[in-house]
Formats: sequence, C-alpha cells, structure tokens
Amino acid sequence: MHIGMVTDTYFPRMNGVAKSIATFTEQFRRLGHRVTIFAPQFPEARESEPELWRFPSHYLFFSPEDRMPNLWLPESRRLLRQIASLRLDIIHTQTPFTLGFTLARLARRLGLPCLHTYHTLFEAYLPHYFKLLPRAWDRPLVKWFSRTFCKLHDQVVVPSSPVQERLRAYGLKPPIKILPTGINLEPFRNVDGARMRKKLGFKPQDKLLLTMGRVAGEKNLPFLFEVLEKLSATQPRARLVIAGQGPALGAVKQECRQRKLKSKVVFIGLLNTRDWADLYAAADLQLLASVTETQGLVLTEAMAAGTPCVAVLAMGVRDVLAGGGGLGVAQDVNEFAQAVNRLLSDKKMYAKKLSEAKRQAQDWSAESKAAEMIGNYQQLIRAKKSGPKRRL
Repeated sequence: MHIGMVTDTYFPRMNGVAKSIATFTEQFRRLGHRVTIFAPQFPEARESEPELWRFPSHYLFFSPEDRMPNLWLPESRRLLRQIASLRLDIIHTQTPFTLGFTLARLARRLGLPCLHTYHTLFEAYLPHYFKLLPRAWDRPLVKWFSRTFCKLHDQVVVPSSPVQERLRAYGLKPPIKILPTGINLEPFRNVDGARMRKKLGFKPQDKLLLTMGRVAGEKNLPFLFEVLEKLSATQPRARLVIAGQGPALGAVKQECRQRKLKSKVVFIGLLNTRDWADLYAAADLQLLASVTETQGLVLTEAMAAGTPCVAVLAMGVRDVLAGGGGLGVAQDVNEFAQAVNRLLSDKKMYAKKLSEAKRQAQDWSAESKAAEMIGNYQQLIRAKKSGPKRRL
C-alpha cells in the first residue's frame, strides 16, 4: 500500500502531530508499506528521511515556530502535479490548513479515499494565538471551520472519545473513528532513571515531579507552580522539572522567578532519545495540567517508563487514565496537590499505580495501533472502489 501523509507541521517542529506522524510512519514501513510525507519546508530542517516532500513555505506571524506552505510558487505547483504520478492508494491529512485542504481536494479529483486525524481542540487554542479575536467567536468559528474541512474526507479519526463527542456536537457528518497514536516501547525497555537523577543533581530523597512536553500557554504550567507551593509543607523535597521548549518559555520562567520558586523548578530543553526516556524513569510522578489534550501521549510515555501520573481529568486524559496508572483530578489546585501528596506518601497505592502504568503501556503500543490503522485504510480503499460516491 502507498500512503500519502499530509501535514502543515513536521520535524524539526516538535509537537504531538509530528510525533504521531513519525510513529505511524515508522510502523507502516516496518510492515512493508510505502509512505510519502508532504510537509512544509523549515529553514533549520536537516533531515535525510526517505520520501519526504518539502513544500516552500514562509513565516507565520501569529505562530513563529510554524511555517505556512506557499502553494502558488512554481516549485509547489510542480510538486502538486507530480503527486498524481505517485499512484497513491490513500491520502491521510493530519492538519486542516493549507496542505490539508489542497491534498484533500486532490484526493477527490483522483478518486482516492481520504481521511483526516483531528489532533487539536482548536477552540481551546484560539485565546492563546489570536488574542484580539472576540472570545464569543471561538466556538462558532471552530465549528464552521471543522465542518468545512472534514466534509472533504471519507472519515475522521480522533485519538479519544471526548474529541469524538465534541466533533459530533459540531455537527460533523463523516464517520468518526477512535484510534489513538501508539507509543514506541523500545526506548523504554532499558531505562536508567538513576543515571538521569545523578546527572541532574537529584538526591535519593528528592521527589522529582516531571512535566514533559511543549511549553505553551495552553499547557497550563503556572497551575503546577501553585501546586508546588501547596506541597511545600507536606513534601518539602519536591522539585518540578519542566522538560521541553515552546513559545511560552520566557513567560513561564518569569512567573517562576516572581513566585520565588527558582530553587524548586528545573528547566530542561529538548533531550536526546536516551535522556528523554531516562528522565521519564527518573521521575517519581509525571504531572499534566493541560485541559486541551486530545490524547495525552506524555502520560502513556511516562507509564511505559514505569512512572505513575497525576493529571487534570479533561479531554483525552479521561481515556488514558481509564485503565489506571495514575490519578485524574479536577482542575483544582488543592485537589491536584492532595493527589500528588497521596501518591508520594502512600507506598501501597504508589506500587498499585506503578503496576497499572506498566500494564497500560502495553495496550498503547505503536505496533498494535499501526496494525489497526492499516486495517482501517484497507476498509476505506475497498469502500471507495465498490461503493457509490458520497454526496455532500
């Protein structure tokens, strides 16, 4: 099978969409399938990945980390003309923007099945990226945009049941399938948390609270500063490690200084694969305060390293924690701090959550999710060949 993977964001831009594409692509290729990725060019990109087509792009003023593909340039038009000769079997869009719209329409012209993975809850992101937009416009605008884009597809894939519920409330017509991104378990097979704790200067009695992921406004990191302050009486050895980069890094560091938490918070940038996996294992708990996670991959990654989690029980976190592996709480500082303190203080409960975490991780393996997605592709291809054309 030849799969066309379409995205308006990809490495070296680090986010959940890029990670999901890379995870599925690796597994598809291991299964013997061909994958061609269509993505924007980034000035700092230095990859040697096979079958990665980069489209010319330009600066995006409201999100400087990202790029906007310029499809009117001669090079872009040439690439688009060549896509028809690739003999793709299916097109899978991952973002609802420039390349997504263009390749979804091309799929219709070529008679190819086309599906879209709805990764991002955009109504929760608009306040952080379009501050001048009236907040009353957020939900209606996202509903209209989501319906307009998704109706170009034969199917919409979502990573969790709460996202499916939200899209149904938007009035989406295409079939919606729940199929989360799996995680590659290989980096977690021989983790060395002790090595990473030593590298960071943590003592055995220190409590390492980790929040791994992009540093952005929607991640709600100041909430964790409040939690850390609440824990000062019961867990004086607790320290928060923030691992990642993003547009809010400067503001988050400034708030850390204003709260006089510099001695209790450690900022780490991007990590190599070994340090990344070992840091998960080094942590006593992985914390997640975001209420916008459509899946919450950082939670399943932490579980794969044998680290329980405490997270705000919103959106995709509900599905991840349904089988255990941590505690889900309301977006309440006192309740969150109590949950952290309970796990750090109750050895029996901690051992139970640790055991659940390791078991949960096996259910989220990249291999099993990729095999499920391939089966889904095959069904869509058969339906496109044998069924009537879908009328919109």
